[in-house]
Amino acid sequence: MNYKVLYRKYRPNNFENILGQDYIVKTLKNSIINNVISHAYIFSGPRGTGKTSTAKVFSKAINCSNNVDGSPCDKCEFCTNFIENPDIIEIDAASNNGVDEIRGLIDNIKLTPTNGKYKVYIIDEVHMLTTSAFNALLLTLEEPPAHAIFILATTNIENVPITILSRCQRFDFQKITVENIVEGLKNVCEKENIEIETEALTEIAYLSEGGMRDALSLLDQLSKNKQKITLDLVENQIKTISQKGINELLNAIEENNIEKCLCLINDYRVRAINYKTIVKKVIDIASIKAKKIKKSGSYNRLKFCHYKKLIEDLSDSLTKVNINVDPYTILEMIFLDVLELDSKEVILEPQQKLDTEDNEIEIKNKPKQINEDFISIRINNCFVNAQKIYLEEAKKLIDDVISSVNITGKIRSLITDSKVVAASDEYMILTCTNEHTAENANRLIDELESVLKESFSKKYRLIFISENRWQKEKNVYITNLKLNKKYEFINEKSEQEESEDPVISDIFDISKVEII
Repeated sequence: MNYKVLYRKYRPNNFENILGQDYIVKTLKNSIINNVISHAYIFSGPRGTGKTSTAKVFSKAINCSNNVDGSPCDKCEFCTNFIENPDIIEIDAASNNGVDEIRGLIDNIKLTPTNGKYKVYIIDEVHMLTTSAFNALLLTLEEPPAHAIFILATTNIENVPITILSRCQRFDFQKITVENIVEGLKNVCEKENIEIETEALTEIAYLSEGGMRDALSLLDQLSKNKQKITLDLVENQIKTISQKGINELLNAIEENNIEKCLCLINDYRVRAINYKTIVKKVIDIASIKAKKIKKSGSYNRLKFCHYKKLIEDLSDSLTKVNINVDPYTILEMIFLDVLELDSKEVILEPQQKLDTEDNEIEIKNKPKQINEDFISIRINNCFVNAQKIYLEEAKKLIDDVISSVNITGKIRSLITDSKVVAASDEYMILTCTNEHTAENANRLIDELESVLKESFSKKYRLIFISENRWQKEKNVYITNLKLNKKYEFINEKSEQEESEDPVISDIFDISKVEII
């Protein structure tokens, strides 16, 4: 079998071919030029962003006998025989994740390189190693022989123990921009004589979600038709919808064209377009329109507040996908709600509603208002006494809540797609996919806390934050952990009186908190 898939055929073999990671490439090249090579590195980031490719190029460059400005020459004996070189050992931790495999690696590491200056161990998906395997690797990773270098790659840095991270130089790979992916795909199409429309290239880049490998896989799949790749072909084969199609839908909403809107949604249903793809694209384009309105102050039928409501409702709808309901029905209801809005109607914020003539009703039904101080205080207080044992108890409790027949669908859908990431004996932190969903969830924490207390006899104080927010909070936690700081409890009742940020002094003992 001579055919090689595109993502393998066009895997970067030098630093110049690595897309979208300019800072990382520059830093690695400078370390080679100045001969300051570390003994261990960890490359983290989304799939298909070049982690393993960069590791291989770096391995080749540090062993190259004639590297040019930090890049491999691709002419010397080591470069030309790189693929079969015994000094470059690549291990897939997903399938070799046991302590025995790591012990075998440790026994082998004592042997000096056969051809090059360094023996390089590339461990892919390192987060898949077992706890015993990590422990076995720890000492060797800290003090390897002078000829050995470790490069660890992972798509899930959160599951790598802090003891491993602290012994490595860390490089965080970013998603590749649509523009960079389009440029890379153009070069491949020219070399492969693939005819493709510019709009189709852009759509493939968007669908790849920042991963060049995914983009090349999609291009490979579409090129099998042996015909020009058009936007229509991409939409029909990949079951997606273009930006042009999303604009058509939003235009129908802006024009209050109910018939056209329902017709388009039914077309998406018939074509079996992924529901989440539609939601994500509508949110992206609607947010751009909302920002333009906010800046210019001009609008057609829909104002900034209408788009804001649409985005929030769509974000919230993602939590309902796991329910046994046709997702397109949810989509129809959300758009019909916006279509009913009159151009003169203003969506009142919660505080504005309190000033209406239905003041008493609004106060009674008003959702809990969550401000930034409140969120920070609950995060801080959770960390005061967070422990692994409490985290496991909290996870089990949430699983019990989901399976309970005594909770409403609203509460069940709220927590089904959330994740408990930290817990103490009184507090619990849960993450949602995005900020909008977290905001909506926090409005219901009183109801959820009541369910825990009344149905499960558990008194917890909860807070929901986005996954991105959790990453930042966790990084602060890890930093303070290294500094041996401690969190101090803050009284929630005095949150409005506080003028300073909550104390960010961190925890104590790594055995107490599990970071996930």
